[in-house]
Amino acid sequence: MRTLGVVAALALALAGAGAVAQEPARVAVKVGVTGRPDQAALELAFHRGYFAKQGLDVEFVGGGVGGEEYVSSLATNQIQVDAGAPNAALFNAFNRGIDLRIVADWAHVGDAKDSTFSMVGRGDLQRSGALKSAADLKGKSVGVGPSRGSYNEMFVAELLAAVGLGVGDIEAQHISFPDGLAALSGKTVAATLLIEPLVMMAHDRGIGDVLVTAGAVDPGAQVAVVMYSAVFARNRDAATRYMVAYLQGVRDFIDAFDGDQNKEAAIDVMVAALTLKDRAVWEKMPAHDVDPNGSVNLAHIKKEAAFYKEQGTLTGALPDLDKFVDPSFAEAAVKILGRR
Repeated sequence: MRTLGVVAALALALAGAGAVAQEPARVAVKVGVTGRPDQAALELAFHRGYFAKQGLDVEFVGGGVGGEEYVSSLATNQIQVDAGAPNAALFNAFNRGIDLRIVADWAHVGDAKDSTFSMVGRGDLQRSGALKSAADLKGKSVGVGPSRGSYNEMFVAELLAAVGLGVGDIEAQHISFPDGLAALSGKTVAATLLIEPLVMMAHDRGIGDVLVTAGAVDPGAQVAVVMYSAVFARNRDAATRYMVAYLQGVRDFIDAFDGDQNKEAAIDVMVAALTLKDRAVWEKMPAHDVDPNGSVNLAHIKKEAAFYKEQGTLTGALPDLDKFVDPSFAEAAVKILGRR
């Protein structure tokens, strides 16, 4: 009897050794998207099959212009993933009981050379010497970004404080980033906040150049994050698999646009998938900074919340951000992919 048991056990072991490992159960994941250039890493992950390989059937849900439009959809799990700004609107939503998880970096400010978020001075004023530094903005009309309660407001305040000025010392104009180009061209502002590729376009058209980058004032600022619905975050297996695929896309993006590895192939994806169709712009445009390990700058998010509270756009108490920021998915993904 013992011999038969050993034989049976050996047979089972051999059968198991030859078995194909089971694929993870497929999970449908809806992701809120805007089609902007900052979606590049996500598109690479999607088009290169990284989500599919993780057993995830990802569906992009469009129609929004920013993360705020998707907060209610995340809260009700109509979509499971979105990218958005850690701004006053999001913090106010936390105070209303909206339950989301900030899980990874989507975009942050780099060093002083990072032009992806910049105060751009009007070209003719710079060439004449009338606009040499942020101190020369005093008394002038300045585009301060599209809205209150967002990082653009904080950047302007810190930029001016660095030269002994306040927002009251300029004529602040809330101007969308695309409209900032027209404002520079029409000479209705002395300077305006722009993001890439608009910064590059202003330079190429001779209507403006970088006066101060956000990186020169506030390096490491957390300007956009990946968010999970609370329901999706509870499915730790699927949520970790999503993060693995997303970070693969992030690393491909960094390799292509910072390391010039397979850049042409990456641009093929961008031109086909996103609203920016000009290949020449993709060739020249500086890449935004995103952490290859998904790390989120929680200290800066708390700093932003305190600023919005001081400015009055965050109402009520400061939310307990440690409750809403969960780095564990990125940490688990890095254990699988390795740290970079």
